[in-house]
Amino acid sequence: METSFADKIDGLRVPQASDALLEDLRRVLRIELLRDACSAARIAHLFSMHRRTMNRYLRTRGLAFRQVANEVRFEIACELLENTDMALGQIAAALRYSEPSAFTRAFRRWSGRTPSEWRAGHPRVPRSKRSRKLLRPDPVPVSDRISRDKSQDKAPGSR
Repeated sequence: METSFADKIDGLRVPQASDALLEDLRRVLRIELLRDACSAARIAHLFSMHRRTMNRYLRTRGLAFRQVANEVRFEIACELLENTDMALGQIAAALRYSEPSAFTRAFRRWSGRTPSEWRAGHPRVPRSKRSRKLLRPDPVPVSDRISRDKSQDKAPGSR
């Protein structure tokens, strides 16, 4: 009875360590997919391992690099569709698709719906007025602010 319990504990430790590497892989993919064209060899190099080693690691978990990369692309696409007003062409370009139609086909393959249909089914939560105000640029040009500050210095009664 004790040996089977110890085996179960050991079995629990291995997936946790491997899940951490898989989470790190997803995190790096989120950055690299948006930064530039990423390849399995480039990502493996970032983890200081050979591409084949990474592929073997993924294969033992029933995954492939392209599958994980597409899952991350889908997550990013959903976030951009839900949380921004970016046009589909901009999202496609951000995800390194050659044209919006290629992005639409991939998104339909992943979700069963077009990006426009998906966006319509996931309305954005409006930001509060305060957060919108913080994100707006100052409408007064810098040169006007400087001259206004200088004029206040010359106001009567000031030293």
